[in-house]
Amino acid sequence: MVCTMTTVASHPVRLLGLPLLATAFATLPAPVFCQTAASAPQNTSPKSFAYEAVTVKPDSPNNAFMKFTPDSFSMSGMPMVMLIRTAYGVLMDDQIVGLPGWASSEPMQIQAKMDPETAAALGKLPPMEHWKESRRMLQELLADRFGLKTHHASKDLPIYVLTVAKSGSKVKKITNDAGGGNASYGSGNISAHAVPMENFATNLSFTVGRVVVNKTGLEGGYDFTLEFAPEGADASDPRPSIFTALEEQLGLKLVPAKGPVDVIVIDRIERPSEN
Repeated sequence: MVCTMTTVASHPVRLLGLPLLATAFATLPAPVFCQTAASAPQNTSPKSFAYEAVTVKPDSPNNAFMKFTPDSFSMSGMPMVMLIRTAYGVLMDDQIVGLPGWASSEPMQIQAKMDPETAAALGKLPPMEHWKESRRMLQELLADRFGLKTHHASKDLPIYVLTVAKSGSKVKKITNDAGGGNASYGSGNISAHAVPMENFATNLSFTVGRVVVNKTGLEGGYDFTLEFAPEGADASDPRPSIFTALEEQLGLKLVPAKGPVDVIVIDRIERPSEN
C-alpha cells in the first residue's frame, strides 16, 4: 500500500474539492490518499500541467477557504503562508523560514484556471499522481506571480514521537484490504480504516501543533476510532485530552522531543501586482 497526504490550514477554513476526504473543523486534518502499489496506473503523459490564467488581489479575512475543482484552484481570505504550505506539503508554519510578515498576515484572493486540455489530462491521473501535479502547479504559480524561490534545509524543532504505550497497542491490523485506507476526522473524533501509522502520525501533527514522528514500529494498515476533547473544548466536555485518549483507547503514546525537521527556506518572495 502506498499513501500520501495533503497539507492543511491551521485556521478555521474550508478546504474543498480534494479527493476522498476533506472534513473541515477548527484545525483541519489532512486527507489520506491510499492505494495499492500494484494497482496504481503510471502517468506516461508528457504533458506539462500549468494554470492558463491566474488572478491575484487583496482580500478580507472573512469566509476563508481553499478550493480545488477539476479545472481550477481558488483561495480566499487566507494569507500566502497557507498557499505555500499546501504547495510544498509543509505541516507547520515554523517549517517555513524567512517568510516576510505580510505573507503571514495579509489575506489574499487567488483564482487559477486551467485550459480544457490540461483539465482533461489531469483528471485522468490516479489520486496520488493527481495531487502531486496539483501541488507542482501551485509551486509554479507561486514562482510566477510571487517570484518565490526556496530551498530545503533541516532544523531542530520541538516534535512529538508516536510510540506504543507500555500497555501495548490496541489498534486492529488489517491483513487484506485491496481498496486502500481511508479516514474521517471530526471535532474530537477520528475513525480510520486500514490507515498506516505514518499517515496517522501526520494527521496528529495538526491536532497537537507539532510535527509527529512515527516510531511505533507498526506496519501495514489499521482500524481504530478515537474520541477526545478538542483544543478549546468546554470544561464540561467529558472526553479526555488527545494525549490521554491515545493511550487509553489506542495503546499509543505521544512523547515530547526535539529533532531534525525538514524546513522550507524562503530565498525570495515578492508582493504580487494586483490584477
